[in-house]
Amino acid sequence: MPHARQTIREATAALVTGLASTGARVFQSRMVPQASLPCLLVTTNDEEIESGAFEKQLDRRLSIRVEGVDKAGATLDDRLDTIAAEVETALGSDYRYELRSIAVDFDETLEKPVGRIALDFTYRYFTNAGAPGIIL
Repeated sequence: MPHARQTIREATAALVTGLASTGARVFQSRMVPQASLPCLLVTTNDEEIESGAFEKQLDRRLSIRVEGVDKAGATLDDRLDTIAAEVETALGSDYRYELRSIAVDFDETLEKPVGRIALDFTYRYFTNAGAPGIIL
């Protein structure tokens, strides 16, 4: 049974698949597939865990990053903002996703320069202690 983090990452990727800007180019990876730009990278990062209201219950807040990546060019900022708007719309209807921040960057270290827009969300869920794969 996969950890709930994996299940949530896969569900997030499914929710942002098919957007007008990025289509099916959604990867659950930190690696940028330059042949597939523009694209989205969906990753799960840090997680805060506290005791829940009930014994043996864990209250979890998972950090999820949805990062839009596109080729450098004259309209890069506009394209990145469009990607961000589409991602916010796709995830905004689910109360469990709380948008925490947006960061924009330019990356010249890859074979071809790219722009990045990272949307960081917090996803709150509960599990029982000892059962990290079952979301309550």
